[in-house]
Amino acid sequence: MPATAQNCRTLLDGCFKEQSTRPQTIGYSLADSPAGLAAWIYTLFQDVTDSGADPESVIDRDEILDDIMMYWLPDTGASSARPYWEARQDAPAPSGPNHVPAGFSIFPGEAVQAFRRWIERRYANVLHYRRLDHGGHFAALEQPTALTEEIRTTFRSLR
Repeated sequence: MPATAQNCRTLLDGCFKEQSTRPQTIGYSLADSPAGLAAWIYTLFQDVTDSGADPESVIDRDEILDDIMMYWLPDTGASSARPYWEARQDAPAPSGPNHVPAGFSIFPGEAVQAFRRWIERRYANVLHYRRLDHGGHFAALEQPTALTEEIRTTFRSLR
């Protein structure tokens, strides 16, 4: 079945819910089975790449396997889920916008599409904002040249 925006959103909501409420549950599963870990990560590649649910059309299979191995070899499945849980804990609300210089490159395959108005309410020093035509969450693998240029453009003014 081809992925739709609604299908992807539903899957990502489920992943976020699992990781933000019971990170150890998914963590044990990811640490116990290399096939389970590969399936979990490959599904994310399907959902958040700009590939029509065919990540191997935009990222080489060996690079996907390299990414999976970066979780398997050091056994970081559980710790990779923990930041989602930590983000849901009670944290003080920001007292105002963040003043750290920042740039935002919005790739169409990314699950969260941050709009400029939303960003500018939260960041006082937006150096760069651009919506790109191609790429997703794994922009460094999907569109490395475009991402490199975006980073350079963001920080060029600070030289």
